[in-house]
Amino acid sequence: MTKKCAVAALLASVLMFSGVTSAQGASSGGSATIYGVIDVGMEYFNNAGRRGGSLLRLQSGGASTSRIGFKGIEDLGGGMQSFFQLEGGFLADSGDRSDPHSFFNRQANVGLAGSYGKVLIGRSESTTGDFSINDPLSNHYSWSGASTHMRGDRKDGILGRISNVVKYEGKFGAYRLGGSYGLGESAGSHASNARYSAGVQYLGGSVTGVLTFDRQNSKLAFPGYDQASNIQVSGSYAQALAKFFAGYRRYARHALTASKDVRSDFVWIGASYLMWPATTVSGAVYHVDLRNDPKGNNGTPTMYAMRLSYAMSAHTTFYATGAYAAASNSQPVGVSNAVNSYSESGAQAGINIGATHRF
Repeated sequence: MTKKCAVAALLASVLMFSGVTSAQGASSGGSATIYGVIDVGMEYFNNAGRRGGSLLRLQSGGASTSRIGFKGIEDLGGGMQSFFQLEGGFLADSGDRSDPHSFFNRQANVGLAGSYGKVLIGRSESTTGDFSINDPLSNHYSWSGASTHMRGDRKDGILGRISNVVKYEGKFGAYRLGGSYGLGESAGSHASNARYSAGVQYLGGSVTGVLTFDRQNSKLAFPGYDQASNIQVSGSYAQALAKFFAGYRRYARHALTASKDVRSDFVWIGASYLMWPATTVSGAVYHVDLRNDPKGNNGTPTMYAMRLSYAMSAHTTFYATGAYAAASNSQPVGVSNAVNSYSESGAQAGINIGATHRF
């Protein structure tokens, strides 16, 4: 059976299961939902790749990651519910899976929810990923979370999705609390390859704030280092038609030997403004201070990004995003989060025009 046939068979099975679950839900208090996002656009940027030159391509996920998912809940009585979620990312420009080794690379979990909050097990976003929302762009042309495109081969990103995870989240008044622990599953050492994160978020009327911490233990993912960690604080303030954002994130890769830790200090500020009922303009500035890189990729790159979004309906949005990034001493830098598309000349400009449909 080919990979395409296997994917088709799996989706057909899930769709049949969802239909059965929905039918049963009428009498048992359960329900299932199919949902997704399709995001694709035309992207152009200069100084692309190691040889330079411009690049024009279709790009999936310019404003939001393309995905398809299945989720359901069942009422257990006494204020308790069980739930499940399966979600896989895909590339809308080609139809391929975003992770060729996984059907449901984004979510694959089951859990219980009640007045105390919810607990799930399986694969899911880390608490850092769940709580990091104070960025007006926060996807393709953004450095607040993922930064693989920031300096060539540097990968100073937050802890994202975790496999083998046990996760808790609860809301108490205006506060949201969470924690997640990914089992390393290494014989002889519970700490080896373990991943964990925790966060607290304040959700006020016009002010929001979040503080998160995450750590990943892995000698294989970071040769020569045994841990990578982030501490992040960010907030937003809404006033009339405008909303303002600011954040700081410190990334550190801890060395096994006496050599210095690799470190990055990220700072960003931004704003969004509702120009008309369906039109929003957003912009942000990202600045990074890179230190102690063993390959000498230190420096202070900066990126300026802006997006114009027009909501055609509750489901369909058109957008245009532009960005410019520059690094000192002609070090590698890029505006796109795609692999091998960064510039070797120390500067790059890009634009992405596309559409997002949610269902």
